[in-house]
Amino acid sequence: MKNNLKKFVINIVIILIVLIIVLYFSLRNNYHEIIDSIINMNHLCVVIAIICLCLCRFLFSITHYNVIKLNNEDVSLKRCLQINFIILFFHGITPFAGGGQPMEVYYLHNENIRVTKATNITLQNFIIYQISFVFISILALLYNLYFDMFPSDHLIKKLVILGFTINILVLIFTFILSFGRKISTFLCDKLIRVGVDMKFIKDEKKTREKINDYLDGFYNNAMELSKHKKMVIKMLLIDLLAIIVLYSMPYFIALGFGINLNIIKVVVTTAYVMTIGSFVPVPGGTGGIEYGFVFFFSYLIRGTVVNAIMLIWRFVSYYLGMIFGAIALSMYRKRDKI
Repeated sequence: MKNNLKKFVINIVIILIVLIIVLYFSLRNNYHEIIDSIINMNHLCVVIAIICLCLCRFLFSITHYNVIKLNNEDVSLKRCLQINFIILFFHGITPFAGGGQPMEVYYLHNENIRVTKATNITLQNFIIYQISFVFISILALLYNLYFDMFPSDHLIKKLVILGFTINILVLIFTFILSFGRKISTFLCDKLIRVGVDMKFIKDEKKTREKINDYLDGFYNNAMELSKHKKMVIKMLLIDLLAIIVLYSMPYFIALGFGINLNIIKVVVTTAYVMTIGSFVPVPGGTGGIEYGFVFFFSYLIRGTVVNAIMLIWRFVSYYLGMIFGAIALSMYRKRDKI
C-alpha cells in the first residue's frame, strides 16, 4: 500500500514538473498575447470540447458494456461509465497509460466478476480499442501521404514511425495472447524456464498451472468473442466514432478563437500527435504530446494562437479528464456480493 502511494505521489510530481516546463516554454515569449486570446475567446466552444470528452467516454463505455454482456456478466451502463472515467484517471497518472488495465480488472472484480474473466474482458476491450486506434492511425498516415500535409522532418518522421510500430506490435502481442494458444503457451513456457533458472520462480508446477489457466481463459473467451462477429464490428465502429469525437476537439477549440479549420485535417493532425504521445515514458505523455501538437498544428494555424489552442485542448482532454476520473473514483462504492 505504501509503495503504491509512493508511486502515485512520484507520478503526480512528475506531471506537475513537466506541466510547469510546458507552460514555461509555451508562454515565455508571448505570455500576455496568449493569455489575452484565451480570456477573449468564445468559451462556449470550450463547453463543446468538454461535451466531446464526455461523449467519447460514453461511447467507450458502450463498447465496454457490450464486451461484458458477451462474457455473460451483468454490469449496468451507468456503472461502466463510472469505471471508464476511473480507468481514464489511472491511465493519466501512469507512464505509457499502464495503470488503466490493472485497475479495470480490479473494479470489474468489485462488480462480482472473477479475476480471470475480468482480465479477459479487459483484454478484449483493449483489443477492440487498439484495432480502432491503429486503423485511425493508418488512415491518418495514408491521408498525409496523399495530401502531403506535413513536410518531411527527419526526427518527427522517425517518432511517428516509432509510435505507429509500437502500437502495431502491442496489437499483435494481444492477438497472440488471445487467439494464438500454441504460440502463447510456447512463449510462456520459455519465460517460466528463464524465471526458474534465475530463481525468480520457486514453484514451477504451480506457476505453470496458473499461467495455463489464464491462457485457457484468454483463448476460450477470444473464441467466444469471435462467434459474435456482427457485435464485434459494431463495437469497433463505436470505438472508431469515439476516437474521431476525441480527435475533433481541437476543431471546436480553434472555432473559439475565430479559426475555422478543415475537421478532417484536424482529426488527421491529432492522430499524428497521439501516435507520438503514445510512447512518451511520462504520465499522460506530458511534454511529448504538447510539443507534437504545436509542431503539427503549426502547419494549419499560424502565430502564437496555436499555443493557446494547445493549452485549452490539453487541459480539457487530459487534466479535466483526470479530474472527472478522480470524482468518479471518490464516488465509487463496491458492489455487494451476490
